[in-house]
Amino acid sequence: MGTKPYAASGKYIDRMSNYCAGCTYNVDARTGPRACPFNVFYWEFLIRNRDRLRGNQRMSMILKNVDRLPEADRSAIALDAARLRRQFEISGEE
Repeated sequence: MGTKPYAASGKYIDRMSNYCAGCTYNVDARTGPRACPFNVFYWEFLIRNRDRLRGNQRMSMILKNVDRLPEADRSAIALDAARLRRQFEISGEE
């Protein structure tokens, strides 16, 4: 059993594979219409589950990054995640 959730951003996927080659999304963007959906959902998952994950010591570094996000970025991530869920017809449930 893993001790932390395995979730990856688009940047991680790009660094560790060639799946992003030729993709129309911007792997460096967290928000906006061209932001990589993996980035949007990665950050939205962390924001949405922050309280649930805070007790896991292995998550402390990444949650500090979540805490540094300006509120405007958090709101934009939530809106983009909702838009992408509608676009891809997926639910936000774990």
